[in-house]
Amino acid sequence: MSTARWLSVAFFLLACAGGAALGWQRLVSAQVQGEIDLLRDENRELVRLRAENRRLAAALPSVATLATLRVDHAAVTGLRDEIERLKADVQARESASAK
Repeated sequence: MSTARWLSVAFFLLACAGGAALGWQRLVSAQVQGEIDLLRDENRELVRLRAENRRLAAALPSVATLATLRVDHAAVTGLRDEIERLKADVQARESASAK
């Protein structure tokens, strides 16, 4: 084989290797771009969830309000118990007087 033929074969193989490298790079680039898009979507969701978390945290009652609500709840529960006890007393008196 002549030198020119060897050079043309070498250039052809070099061109094939270069083309394969470019094809591989394009494939990897597409995969990386897909990952970047996925991470951007996840980041948007994270930003949305953080904003919602701040909104919900701002809507929480203060410690003082919560303490007042707990005291009120305990008082309401006590009053309900007292009402039930008084109803039972009235019913007992009515049944005792009916006999």
